[in-house]
Amino acid sequence: MAVSAPGGVGLMRYPDTVVRCRPGGVDRFGDKGAEVRTEMAGAFAPASSSEDLVTRGDTVTTTATLYLPYGSDVVATDVIEISGRRWHVDGEPAQWSSPLTGRRAVCSVPLKAVSG
Repeated sequence: MAVSAPGGVGLMRYPDTVVRCRPGGVDRFGDKGAEVRTEMAGAFAPASSSEDLVTRGDTVTTTATLYLPYGSDVVATDVIEISGRRWHVDGEPAQWSSPLTGRRAVCSVPLKAVSG
């Protein structure tokens, strides 16, 4: 699902297919609904990993950034699935546009995964 920026114009390409997973809400009995899964085109950029050396545990925290087309519907409570691995959105996604031209560039989504 590789696509270019909206309208086919722009420098950003989105070669990765990712899945946005959103909680399905709660019914009248308080039961959680099924997760809503939506495929999206994005560009995944791994950043760094760190180990928790203080508690001598096996916890590894990995961060990354996901770039999506401007205006993509992603919120801080979403989970993003990339190549079978689940990443939590770590803060609010940022919609980037040029202050000079108003050109809408990209939506950058900070991600975090914790294992161990």
